[in-house]
Amino acid sequence: MALDGGGTKTVAVITDDSGKVLASGRSGTANYHVAGKENVKQMIVKLILDVIARSGACDSAEICFQKAVFALAGIDTKKDKENVEEIVREAITESGIRINHVMIENDALSVLLGVTNNNPGVILIAGTGSIVYAHDGNNHFVRSGGVGHKLGDEGAGYWIGKEAIRAILKMHDGRGPKTILHELVLAHFRFSDHEEIIDWVYSTQFSIHEVGALAKIVEQAYIKGDAVSQSIIEHAINELYQLVVAAVKRAGIAEKPFKLLLLGGLLQNSNIIKEQLLEKLKKTMPNIELITTNNKPIDFIIQRGLHG
Repeated sequence: MALDGGGTKTVAVITDDSGKVLASGRSGTANYHVAGKENVKQMIVKLILDVIARSGACDSAEICFQKAVFALAGIDTKKDKENVEEIVREAITESGIRINHVMIENDALSVLLGVTNNNPGVILIAGTGSIVYAHDGNNHFVRSGGVGHKLGDEGAGYWIGKEAIRAILKMHDGRGPKTILHELVLAHFRFSDHEEIIDWVYSTQFSIHEVGALAKIVEQAYIKGDAVSQSIIEHAINELYQLVVAAVKRAGIAEKPFKLLLLGGLLQNSNIIKEQLLEKLKKTMPNIELITTNNKPIDFIIQRGLHG
């Protein structure tokens, strides 16, 4: 069994020992910083039981898995690891299943190890948030970013959306230049004025994912020639670039050939950011080999489970 638990959605699959998918399902966020420990635990329990039911194995007296990989967002510190291990342990118990070998890892690290098969490599995931993992092929791993929207996630969807909102408010204060983001963002939320944005941000309806979705609007304004949006996008590209460069240097592979995998909704949906970021990276690190694939993160997590 493999679970890919990101900040927005969680995908679970059951495979045979060759990696062939027998059943799959999906649910909401697996990041306990966003949803809370109890909610994430209950989500995992429900998702496990749902996938088991889809596989047709629920008729068995006891469900036993040889291995399970829980690749989950929000594992960024030692305390996070302890909390997530507790969540997973309780979820397994409440699911009534048995697992001979359990692997619990940060989702980005798990994908990286699955795709590079322990060769030097780097993964940048930029969706709502941003994180980079790099390793030298000799069990030396480093992380850059990935500390969440309150302290980081520079260059990612939420960061871009927040910068757009800040630009709108600065424009209304007379502290910033005019921007068409004002009209576009208000229309997106169906708000009548900028004060409704403020009210929403400090209300219980506020959602980091909805802020992250504003990245698409910023890109639209960028294409239309909006100087403020162009500045935000350029700043985002530089922040993502710095995340990668910092991890590569600390992993000691800056002068070596290494594979680079780019994942996440922001990079998959924005050719502007992806292409300009790659151009910037290749100028300073020409030994990069970009991994181009149509595979999804869960596919690499399956490989991590099969060979890890």
